[in-house]
Amino acid sequence: MALNESGGGARNAAGRTADRDALVGWAVLFAKGNGGPLVVLTGGVLMHALSLRVVATVLPPAVAEIGGLRFFAWTMTLAFVGAIWGAAFAAPLAVSRGLRDSYRISLLLFAGGSAACATAPGIGLFLAGRLLQGLGGGLLTALAYTTISQVFPATLHTRAITMVSSVWSVGALAGPLLGGILAGLGLWRWAFWADVPIAAAVAALAERAGLSRRDASRTRAGTAVKIDFGRLTLLGAGVMAVALGGISGRVFPAGCGLVAGIVLLAAMLRIDRAAGAAAGGSRLLPTGAFDPRGALGAVSLAMALMAGSTTAAFYVPYVVTAIGGHAPMAGGYLSAVVAVSWTVAALASASAGRARARRFIIGGPMLSASGLVLSAWMLRSGSLALVALTLVPIGAGVGVAWAHLASLMIASAAAAERGLAGAFISTLQLIAQAFTSALAGIVANLAGFADPALGAEGVVRGVFWLFLAFSLLPAAAMLAGMRALRLDPPG
Repeated sequence: MALNESGGGARNAAGRTADRDALVGWAVLFAKGNGGPLVVLTGGVLMHALSLRVVATVLPPAVAEIGGLRFFAWTMTLAFVGAIWGAAFAAPLAVSRGLRDSYRISLLLFAGGSAACATAPGIGLFLAGRLLQGLGGGLLTALAYTTISQVFPATLHTRAITMVSSVWSVGALAGPLLGGILAGLGLWRWAFWADVPIAAAVAALAERAGLSRRDASRTRAGTAVKIDFGRLTLLGAGVMAVALGGISGRVFPAGCGLVAGIVLLAAMLRIDRAAGAAAGGSRLLPTGAFDPRGALGAVSLAMALMAGSTTAAFYVPYVVTAIGGHAPMAGGYLSAVVAVSWTVAALASASAGRARARRFIIGGPMLSASGLVLSAWMLRSGSLALVALTLVPIGAGVGVAWAHLASLMIASAAAAERGLAGAFISTLQLIAQAFTSALAGIVANLAGFADPALGAEGVVRGVFWLFLAFSLLPAAAMLAGMRALRLDPPG
């Protein structure tokens, strides 16, 4: 009996200690000098996350004023291309210049891009600004994780990453409200001007956060770091080839642009594979990425197709506000439905066992495909409530499958490349969304989206066929997922 009582007391004491440690663990995020860096990294990500949703909300009146409806998809495509480059530059920049200088550079790029968008008299300068915004935003997002790895002890990494992830939800909720108010008042340019003082505030915090001292032991200013501009340029050129092909709204140029984009992407993959095989070489992508003959390639292909299918929702605010006559805030919140449902579904399905996870990998794409088909019809003839309802399955389908596909990707990678495979997940999403946003421009313009002779009818028809066409992407993702599961039999 004494042993049992002693054991029970020990267990209770251990439970109390674990609860106390959990509370202390969260508090330490803001203690021992960690509070400053945490505010800086979350502030940078919040600025980027908020801007994404604000831009989605104010874009319809912005395009109406400065023109360039044929370039509508480019406003997203260039931001994704910039984000890919920014994410690739973040870690080398932190090593060569230190964290404080890295934040200075990224915030300057973001603020400069915002100022360019705010002052743009036409679509050209606006697109240049979006590219700079994407570059700065990609740097800020990747620097957040670099800062966590360099500044915080390993015991706090999970909590710090959770704090960063929660920031995206704040952007999804607050962005449409802010953008809707500004667009409703006819002040869409102030949606971009607002980024400048916010960036200045984050920069001021970065100056006082002690980052130059905190990262001194792990980085060395002036260190030469090799960045493979060739592969990154090929990737960006591939995306832009697809985007260029979609401007005219004619089949032949669109087809040529699509083929050129695929060829350039294939060339980048080939060069990356050769670089990994060479002595002392480094890869941007894990071995077998996008090659459906292997499990990792099938998984990465499935993830790319699913993430890419969500870019169709970028057109929803324009249809709802410019054609449907609803308030910009309504369009902004509708654009956030996919992202929010993705997050909620991911949290709800994260603890699924192996058998359920395999079902989610197959069922998730089916759910997304059905949502895209239903949304196509509702955008043509349904109410806002029905449109919102049909957008939910698009994000939820990705959410229930994404984490399980990501886990399978890491497990399928070679042992020496599992770290690379984990880092590739966010880059994969950006690459997929960059290419599919350019592809969306092709499909929509071919269907009449930017045809002035068709007017509002052409816009609705273009988006209708865009959603129907993009329902094929998750359908293909289901096949890729089935292939991956066949190569990874149940254990």
